[in-house]
Amino acid sequence: MHEILGLPLIFYPIRLARKIGSGIIVVVGHGREIVEPYLSRYQTTRVVQDPPLGTGHAILVAREVLKGMPVKNVVILPGDMPLIEYSSLASLIEIFESSDARIGVLTACLPDPFGYGRIIRDGENRVKAIVEHNDATDEQKKIREINTGVYVIDKEFLLRSVDGLSPDNAKQEFYLTDIVRMADSAVSFVTPDFNEAHGINSRLQLSQAAAIMQQRINRSFMDEGVTLIDPESTWISPLARVGNDVEIWPHVHIMGESIIGSQVRIMPNVWISGSDIGTGSIIGHYSLIENSVIAPDTDLPAYSSIRGKTQG
Repeated sequence: MHEILGLPLIFYPIRLARKIGSGIIVVVGHGREIVEPYLSRYQTTRVVQDPPLGTGHAILVAREVLKGMPVKNVVILPGDMPLIEYSSLASLIEIFESSDARIGVLTACLPDPFGYGRIIRDGENRVKAIVEHNDATDEQKKIREINTGVYVIDKEFLLRSVDGLSPDNAKQEFYLTDIVRMADSAVSFVTPDFNEAHGINSRLQLSQAAAIMQQRINRSFMDEGVTLIDPESTWISPLARVGNDVEIWPHVHIMGESIIGSQVRIMPNVWISGSDIGTGSIIGHYSLIENSVIAPDTDLPAYSSIRGKTQG
């Protein structure tokens, strides 16, 4: 439930899952009393993993729900990796569906792969296994290609293979990665941007992911004709919509499902959340606007504070 650009981490894999699938199962455990109320706004099925005994165990606790879902393939997404791109996932699914493989793995090549499971390939460059960092040999730890934890798997194969998992490893957990060895064949797609594999295990990693997300969103808006005077100090929600020829000055935050009309000028140090800014308006510096509507062509004075109102 820690946030990036005003949205909890779980929002990002849920959004991705809604794009590519018809049914969503969320495995929850520690802190579920906080997570589940947020999940209630989406059409999901929740299953509880308690205690947490690994990624393979997460599938085991969800198996009865999976059995009842009329699907051929299952996509598995980590809940703490908000930077996975739809294009990468779509490419993995396309490669998987055009093959006779039982499992598809999304991989990435990291400058520093410490802590990640390594991809083991055979002489023909096919994925043969995934070895977790704590179980890897010194030679295997030199491999830079890692497992992102994103998979597409034939459902029947998945349900059969998780029964064969064993906690005989350094962490004494049921690793989902072990089923790669059980497959006759596995395919993969390497992410074009290794940042997609960025997981969140600390406040530092949270801030790093937020900065990457900020850069992506800002670059996209600038490509569409929005002027950002200082992109590094401008924060825009992935749910926000910004029109053409908008000019945004430094230290501006646009959060929630805000809509910024075309030809709007937003001066420095402005906070906008869940609001609609009409076309041609000027928002004076140090203003705060929350859950409000600003009429077109409004010249809003500096230091304005507007909450839950229609202005202009």
